[in-house]
Amino acid sequence: MADRTKTSQHSEEKCSGIQGGKLELCGENLKLHLYLDRSMVEAYANGLKSLTTRVYPGRKDALGLELWGDGEALVKSMDIWEMKSIW
Repeated sequence: MADRTKTSQHSEEKCSGIQGGKLELCGENLKLHLYLDRSMVEAYANGLKSLTTRVYPGRKDALGLELWGDGEALVKSMDIWEMKSIW
């Protein structure tokens, strides 16, 4: 799910509500592939579900990503790549 309630400081941007759906893992670990590019967030879960949403960061410190879920989470591995600008 993507909680869009804090994705913009500008009232004219329609960034409200929570986007998402249910994903049955059937005992599998959750495997997320996340892509962030300025105002786009794309999430792919276990090759079964995807979510794309827009965010409108207006502050210079609007960096980062927060993940949350039901219960405790254990991150087994994480890879982060930073892409170079096209410009």
